[in-house]
Amino acid sequence: MKKSIIVILIALIVTGFAFAGTLKGSAGIRFDVELDKNDAGFKKWGFANAASWEYSFDFEVDTTAVEVGEHQTDLWAELAISGSASFGLSKGKKAEDFFDGSYKVELKKAEIHYGEDLIIGLLKVDKGVDYAKHYTKNSDGAPIFNTVKDDHEAIAGFTVNFKDWYGGFATKGSWGDETKYTFYGHGRTPEFKFAEDSVTVQAGGYGAYANNSDVFARATYVGGGAKAAYAADKITAGIGFDAMYDDEKFLYEASADASYKLNDKDSVKLNVYATPGALTGLAGYAGDYEKALKLDAKLSAGYTFDLDENTEVGVTGYVEVTDALIDKREITISATESAKLLEKKALELSLTETYKVYAKTLDLILSAKYTAAKFVASAKISPSFQFANSDADALTKLGFECEIYSEAIIENAKIGLKYSGADFVKAGDTIKKAGTISAYATISFK
Repeated sequence: MKKSIIVILIALIVTGFAFAGTLKGSAGIRFDVELDKNDAGFKKWGFANAASWEYSFDFEVDTTAVEVGEHQTDLWAELAISGSASFGLSKGKKAEDFFDGSYKVELKKAEIHYGEDLIIGLLKVDKGVDYAKHYTKNSDGAPIFNTVKDDHEAIAGFTVNFKDWYGGFATKGSWGDETKYTFYGHGRTPEFKFAEDSVTVQAGGYGAYANNSDVFARATYVGGGAKAAYAADKITAGIGFDAMYDDEKFLYEASADASYKLNDKDSVKLNVYATPGALTGLAGYAGDYEKALKLDAKLSAGYTFDLDENTEVGVTGYVEVTDALIDKREITISATESAKLLEKKALELSLTETYKVYAKTLDLILSAKYTAAKFVASAKISPSFQFANSDADALTKLGFECEIYSEAIIENAKIGLKYSGADFVKAGDTIKKAGTISAYATISFK
């Protein structure tokens, strides 16, 4: 039965209008076998995850959620849906200013429970395990190297969780004038704990078998991985390994991380990543790398001290070696100085210098952040210099962004104004990028 329906009413900054939303929905799973041919001359069969909802918006700025989970027996269903709406005013993606109104409804949970140990999930099947990744992230937040990964989108099927042993299965196909099939499954173990819970180990596997590539980028493959972690008072460490057999190729990668806690604020960290270069399939990673093992390592450390009773200064730095087994390796040295002023809370300034020895580049980042009771304001300037070509201008980039936002003015809402994506270095008679201005209000259920 219905556990709760929560409707949040808000007043938007100056306008004073009230907005409300209502939400209801359902979810399920079915397996279909079509007995009649469609217009293309074949019949379909397979799982389907059904979901439907109704969400009414007033002025398209609100949020609401519904959950169903109360039960009186050992067999029950649980459902959780959330919806939100937001608006933004942006410039840069189109030639003229435009108003972008949007909303999102997310079906978070649809499960059937039997007792306390068995859970059948009725939503789509997610991806298999992915334990080893490069420690450096790109601008989208994804690792710059992730050689082994189960890279399909969520597909129709079901999941099973029995005492934290977790797995999923999906299949679809067609018959008649054309025969196609795809079978997919994955699973993982619980986290096993040893040595008075200081050591944890987990493993998993996945695989697909198909005679077409309608569902997966790889039609037939098998893969898996394992990870282990250690945690003590001052030391934490972890290792991860992934492997995949795909089309007569064997892919693998490994990563390791370790940290030693110097005090409550500072630590020394080590990151290592390795993968065979010949099998990565990534643009720009070929030539001299084809027969080599890519090996990157980074050692970083930080220290914070009090300059006086109202000033706190922190210094962090790192040394990184990329492609350590190749002659054309790159060594990067970086340092960051930061100072927290005004009772160590409100104003934070930082400067980061990065010098790449082989590439002969220098990147600087100067940032400031001010935190008040009702709002947060920040700004960042990021120039880059290139010294390899004496005929060209040394300054290759002059990035700038700033933002002011508040999560305290409207409950459960974040409102703000942001300017980002600018590069003031000139390309001809104009600057490279004028950037984007965004005014936003996003309301989310927590």
